[in-house]
Amino acid sequence: MRDKKKRKLTEGDGFSLSQTGPLGISLGALLGAEGGEKRDKAEGDDKAPEKSLPKAEPEKEAAEAKISKVSLRRERAGRGGRTVTIVTLPRDYRGDLTALAKELRKALGCGSAIEDEKIVLQGDIMERVEGWFAKKGVTRVTKSG
Repeated sequence: MRDKKKRKLTEGDGFSLSQTGPLGISLGALLGAEGGEKRDKAEGDDKAPEKSLPKAEPEKEAAEAKISKVSLRRERAGRGGRTVTIVTLPRDYRGDLTALAKELRKALGCGSAIEDEKIVLQGDIMERVEGWFAKKGVTRVTKSG
């Protein structure tokens, strides 16, 4: 059996530990603690295209679409004994249903899906959903089940 000695890595082992070496990035920049963008611009990398953010995110578009009425319902039938909350929006809702489901999922910390033009949220979270829609300005929230 070959005996391997534990030794400390140094810069001469084929890589550099400094920011100016061939790798040239610090651990802080990798973890987001340092401004990585400032460093890239300082190196003079003018050939790389600038990344721009999209003008309107789908979550914000969903929030901007006016919702007049929301119906909430608990359901367990056909779901393996697990309770879900069904969100039904009016037929005249013009917003993106998938973006609204994603926004609800992020805000409430639950799973979501779309079934038959309805948003299905995992768990018995009807009160939390009602509060979320109240914050968004929906005045008529109907609860059943």
